[in-house]
Amino acid sequence: MKKAFDQTVRDIKREVNKKVLKVPTIEQKVLDATSNEPWGPHGSLLADIAHATRNYHEYQMIMSVIWKRINDTGKNWRHVYKALTVLEYLVAHGSERVIDEIREHAYQISTLSDFQYIDSSGRDQGNNVRKKSQSLVVLVNDKERIQEVRQKAAANRDKVE
Repeated sequence: MKKAFDQTVRDIKREVNKKVLKVPTIEQKVLDATSNEPWGPHGSLLADIAHATRNYHEYQMIMSVIWKRINDTGKNWRHVYKALTVLEYLVAHGSERVIDEIREHAYQISTLSDFQYIDSSGRDQGNNVRKKSQSLVVLVNDKERIQEVRQKAAANRDKVE
């Protein structure tokens, strides 16, 4: 019952964001992609976000939400983890400027290698964040690997379209 209620509250909040607060669509997509839901961001959502990084104004909004999410702590570990997941996706599929910005924030991301959070059932959820942050920093510092990832993403995009 509580789960259904929580879902309804979240849905209402999204509607309020869109209609009353006039949260831009792309900003809402990033909020959805980095939500506290126990599942990862949907592929089409990631693709929309990646495409929007090519628009300067939308890019600014996307990155603003991402950096806010990365600064979350504790029980909001999913915000952090999913923000890292979105960044990882953007390295492959987004505008090149994403890579430069991640490099500028590399120190902030590398501090996440100390992220700690043990959930109520005793699971170390911080481990996911620690691993993802380390692999992202390694990726953005490896120019050849970035080329490979971007070429593979482009080839896969060509197959789909």
